[in-house]
Amino acid sequence: MNFKIYKLVVPLALGVFVVFGCKKESNNSYEDYAPVDSLAATFTVTAVPGNDTKFVITNTTKGDCVGTRWDVGKGSGAAMGKTSDTVFYPLAGTYTIKMQALDKRGKLYSATPASVTTTKNDPAYDNLIRGGKMDAGDDQFWGRYDAQTNKIVWTLANNAYTATTAAKPVTASVNGGIYQPVQVVANKTYRFTMNVSYGAPQDAWLELYFGQAVPADGKDYTDNKKLGLINWGTWTAFNGTRTVDVVFGAGGTIYTVIKMGCNAPNGHFSTPGISITNVDFRRIQE
Repeated sequence: MNFKIYKLVVPLALGVFVVFGCKKESNNSYEDYAPVDSLAATFTVTAVPGNDTKFVITNTTKGDCVGTRWDVGKGSGAAMGKTSDTVFYPLAGTYTIKMQALDKRGKLYSATPASVTTTKNDPAYDNLIRGGKMDAGDDQFWGRYDAQTNKIVWTLANNAYTATTAAKPVTASVNGGIYQPVQVVANKTYRFTMNVSYGAPQDAWLELYFGQAVPADGKDYTDNKKLGLINWGTWTAFNGTRTVDVVFGAGGTIYTVIKMGCNAPNGHFSTPGISITNVDFRRIQE
């Protein structure tokens, strides 16, 4: 009796296994096992009371939603996230928020985007640079240094700080710049932006540093170069914006140094010189 039961059970079990296995291989959709309704993706955005820069975003999709994908308009793109989260916008502006709801098949459904507007910057994210607009009198906020005895000539006019040389081309090499100390927080992303314009220079360089060393006359500045604006051999005219993001491993005082120079006997900063304005350096990470 026991032997006969054993023989009947084994073929039945194998038969069931084969039927399910073949069906799964023939079609990967989970709808073979249970129907899945499509989702109507929705979400809400609620301002945090008393705070112009923070908003609560919540996925309100009804039905069998198993995940949420957000793009909060900060430029980093879309990524899976929480069903409900708080978003921080430290800089004034208008931001578009997008949300997609994920069903159990892995299909995404897009909700109607929403826009939020912040009217002012969070104070911790204001421009750290003083006198960056290069208005009349803004040169008082900038230190100057010269590594060589032949000095760079600086002129503040027409909302720009312009570097030239006493002779063109120079009779002796020049190397120096302008600088300003700022206070930074460790392990946070900061963004530096400035407008710069110049004609076609020769045997010249223009560089950006964020160092702990204090710039001083008679010394070349080499502490923590982050951006080469005029690189050796690329002496073409430019008029536009240059930007770089930087993270500091330790907080405290950092010197923002805009360094330039050119070599004798052929070097020069171009006929109009090198003009700098709209210097902006601010934290962009919460």
